[in-house]
Formats: sequence, structure tokens, C-alpha cells
Amino acid sequence: MPKKKTTIQLQFDPCFDQAKLAELAPHLPATYGVMNRLAPWRKGRWPSRVRCMTSKKIVDGRKRGAGHGYVYPPSDARAIWMNPHMTPQGLLLVLIHENCHVAWPDATESEINCVLVPQIYCEIFGVELDPAWARSQGLGSPVPGVGDRSFCR
Repeated sequence: MPKKKTTIQLQFDPCFDQAKLAELAPHLPATYGVMNRLAPWRKGRWPSRVRCMTSKKIVDGRKRGAGHGYVYPPSDARAIWMNPHMTPQGLLLVLIHENCHVAWPDATESEINCVLVPQIYCEIFGVELDPAWARSQGLGSPVPGVGDRSFCR
């Protein structure tokens, strides 16, 4: 009997721009394919709901060089909260970042931003992730030394 093919079903809150989500959608199968291979213990179980961060959470996060997304608690996450104002590329990078917190709850921000996300990105797109471009899209701190957020060079 052939194996049943499963696909990730993400449900985004209505605050997310549908045009941005349409641009993001074609990259999701490859994204989850790579994450499933790197984190087989997840058995394809990833957060399936993407919720909107409140304005207060975004502003509070900005004070620490963040404000792009979060998952809580990482070890049993059913949802990811993200800033809906990011570009489609930023949404993808932060979606990968937050899923890395779920798969590797003990990983540091530096490990996630400087090792895991670039590896996943490279496997999806076949090119290295440029840290300066990634920061401009919302991955990690925009400048070194802000809170505990990593700054990849």
C-alpha cells in the first residue's frame, strides 16, 4: 500500500496580507521538507496556526532587537505568533526561525539565526543566506549588542 502523502496545513490569521501569503506559499513544501529531514523526531508535527502579534508585543520586542515573532512554549507549540507587517521573505525567515525553536528548544538565538536558518534557507533556494539581507527582512537584531538577539556577520 502506498504511503499517504501529507502536507502541512498552515492557517494564518486574517491580519496577514493575502498577496504576501500567496508569494510565501510556493516555498512552504520545500521549507517543511527540509525541516522534516533535519528534525525527524517532530514526525511532521509543526505549529499549524500563525497568529498576529499585537502592536504592543511588536513594540516591546523592538526594544530588545526583536518584534518579529515568537512561539510559546517552544516545546509544545501549536501556534506561532508573527509580525504581519514583514515582507513575504521576512515572513518565511521568521517562520523558519520560530519552527527551529520548536524543534530545538535548547538552541540559542545565535545557533538558530547563524546556523540553522541559513542551512534551511540554502537547502530551499540553493544559495547562501546573506546575513545583512536577512536582518533587513527581520531575522535577528539589526545591530550588534541589542538584548540577547543574535547578530550574524
